[in-house]
Amino acid sequence: ALEARAINHLLVGGRAFHGREEIETLRAALSAVEWPDDQLSVFAALRGALFAIGDEELLEYRYGHSKTFHPFRIPAELPAHLQPIADALRVIASLHLRRNRRPVAHTISDLFEATRAHVGFALRRAGEQVLANALHVAELARQYELSGGISFRGFIDALQEAAAEGQAGEAPIVEEGSDGVRLMTVHKAKGLEFPVVILADLTAKVAPFEASRSIDVGRGLCALRIGGWSPVDLLRQQALEQAREREE
Repeated sequence: ALEARAINHLLVGGRAFHGREEIETLRAALSAVEWPDDQLSVFAALRGALFAIGDEELLEYRYGHSKTFHPFRIPAELPAHLQPIADALRVIASLHLRRNRRPVAHTISDLFEATRAHVGFALRRAGEQVLANALHVAELARQYELSGGISFRGFIDALQEAAAEGQAGEAPIVEEGSDGVRLMTVHKAKGLEFPVVILADLTAKVAPFEASRSIDVGRGLCALRIGGWSPVDLLRQQALEQAREREE
């Protein structure tokens, strides 16, 4: 809703970075650069937002002119409307050949320049955030190399691991003192001051109707409700646990 109204905002402590469409697009393209034999990665790169080649063209290329999307096996003769596929494959091939002879960030920068990604990302809805996220991948590459990373493949693996863990927030576009909305939990806001504060979901229940677990430290016991069924130890402690929930 904030993006639709062009309101600058920052999700403090969010973990949505690696799930953003632009980051998944970049991850697929970089995987294609590292593994040109991986047909799925190459197809995802061609189909993604960087090259934006349509399904009909990809289908015609694959079954009418070539048996593969391999960047080093491009047919010599192609109709004009399929030339963008050949151009895209040549970009991937060129980046692949040079990837281990220079910093990772340079490969990412060349990918952006070859696909005019800066303009494409900036023209999207909430383009400022999309572009900031995309550029942050290059910053992650610099951090990777400063921390001792030495290979392009190692950076791709690090990106994949980070995506699986989902531990990264979006690239910040709201700096200290600038206009914008910060979204954070009460715990994140602790000790901070803002001119305007909006508390969300004020109509939510103060506490759940039934406690879902009971912890007895003295007995070393944790009783949990599973599949809608509660153990007797939890039932006996319902009044105590509900009182604790209300205090919380």
